[in-house]
Amino acid sequence: MDAVILFTQLAEIIVIAVIISALLKKFKQPTLLAYIIAGILLGPLFLGNINWGSIGIPFDVGIQKITPEIKLLSLLGTALLLFSIGIETSVKRLLNVGKPVVLATILQVVLVIFFTFLFTVPTNLLSFEQALFLGTILAFSSTMIVVKILSDSNELNTLSGRLMVSMLLLQDFLVIFFVPLLANISNLWNIDILLLVIGKSIFLILFAFFMNKFVFPRLFRVASQEQELFLLASMATAFIFIGLSELLKIPIPIGAFVGGLALSTLPYNLEIFSKIRALRDFFLTIFFVSLGIQLSFGFSALNPLLVLVIVLLVFVIKPLVFFGISLLLGYGSKMGVKLAFGLSQISEFGFELAGIAAVTSVALNEPVFSADLFSFIITVIAVSMIVTPYLMVSSSKVSLFFYDKIKKLPKKLRRDFFNRRLDELQKIPSKKALENHIIVIGGGTVGRSLAKALERNYQVLIVDHDPEIVRLAQSDGLKYVYGSSENDALWDRLDLDDAKLVVITILNHREAINLVKQAKKASPKITIFAVAHYFSDTLDFYKNGVDFVCMPSVIGSNIFLENISKFIESGKLFYIQNYKDEYMQYLEQQSCEEKRYRARS
Repeated sequence: MDAVILFTQLAEIIVIAVIISALLKKFKQPTLLAYIIAGILLGPLFLGNINWGSIGIPFDVGIQKITPEIKLLSLLGTALLLFSIGIETSVKRLLNVGKPVVLATILQVVLVIFFTFLFTVPTNLLSFEQALFLGTILAFSSTMIVVKILSDSNELNTLSGRLMVSMLLLQDFLVIFFVPLLANISNLWNIDILLLVIGKSIFLILFAFFMNKFVFPRLFRVASQEQELFLLASMATAFIFIGLSELLKIPIPIGAFVGGLALSTLPYNLEIFSKIRALRDFFLTIFFVSLGIQLSFGFSALNPLLVLVIVLLVFVIKPLVFFGISLLLGYGSKMGVKLAFGLSQISEFGFELAGIAAVTSVALNEPVFSADLFSFIITVIAVSMIVTPYLMVSSSKVSLFFYDKIKKLPKKLRRDFFNRRLDELQKIPSKKALENHIIVIGGGTVGRSLAKALERNYQVLIVDHDPEIVRLAQSDGLKYVYGSSENDALWDRLDLDDAKLVVITILNHREAINLVKQAKKASPKITIFAVAHYFSDTLDFYKNGVDFVCMPSVIGSNIFLENISKFIESGKLFYIQNYKDEYMQYLEQQSCEEKRYRARS
């Protein structure tokens, strides 16, 4: 009978999730929202609360209570999620984020926990243990949500994207130590227990390092020769670390995350990620729908002041902390708004911590989180994740609003200290570079090649939104400067009125159009050339005042067709391979340079 119940609940979860996801897809709403709504519909608030027998239906529809088997599958979903996040996490990038970002991230976590204590413990809203759990839950942001949004919008390599990812990676690393400590909160002040927990965490990391260095390279070299074995080896790795976590009494998702880190440096990591993705998404669907089923919204007994304080901590205090961190780092108010809106949500680790708090007893054998508090925290975590895409989309407009207001302040109040890193990236090489010069926007493969060719006869200045590319190029003596469509002050520094031409080569069409509008606003007579990959984008460029648009795909396909025709007519390769050796030599040089830029950035 248990097997029948498990099958029925799984079927209902998947079917309802698909239906709601398909409906919300029409309105371009996030999948996470669809899963949680599906869970609410299935749960005791709606379908699970109906007596179907009384209306003549011989079987139940909906889920009144989650079975232990579904809970286990949900846990596996979070474990595979964090395993995949670990695979995508660059350990090298984590080690290269720099001292300022490391210190800023630690400061951010400490400040959020401090403010949680400040607003809840002195006012007797929460006990010490409850405040510690709550502060830790609120302090960490969701790597999964943010990276997905940045990736979808092609903003991973922007300055804001790199800052967010760096902070998220550091947070994930800190979580490895936080979660096991909180799981033993009753012995938090016992030095022996504390050292034991830290020792277990370090052992898990050292084990991952050993496997990464000596076992996994050999295992996956063999496994890569057969698809089925490759998938099994990937899943076996996840279960090895899940099992080791269980033996060490470390939360399973943490072990899975460390297991993913152990695979992240392998040359097969992207293939591993793609192999487990479908399985991960299946179990993750169960997790989020189950989460919706458990949302009872039954927190009416909670102190209204506590409810208000928690909401303020998530949606006001935490964003303000990130805003202040951006100013301290020297990235200014615009970046501050982007970090505040992008990282205000609560991490997927929050579900794990809330679950631990709901079963961990400290005094009188009562759990740290009551049922009401647990329900409210889970609701807040889910809501914070759901609103993140909308907040990140609106961050640009809000940052421009703040920037316009700050520009009106006296210069003494604006403090160059808060913008020092942006000023370094936006430093123009020399005034001579801005006389009858050509501005190339986009320092990628196309932009860099054009700039090098044009530099033989003209002054060329390259603008790019990837700070690492800018730093690398500047160190090589190239005339690179950081800039994006959101930095309208940059145009004043580029002296558009004295420029001969602006060439736009970036891939993001929305960003490119914004740049065109800003350039035309700053200098209406400026000539603009652009690169487009779609006919609709080309038309859009011309409608917005671009003077010439090149479509490499069309030109390339025409040349391709011409060479195919030559071969078919002559039956010989001679006509199309005249300069193959020279071309191969050129490709070798460009390929080496491209690899160097990718490795450094």
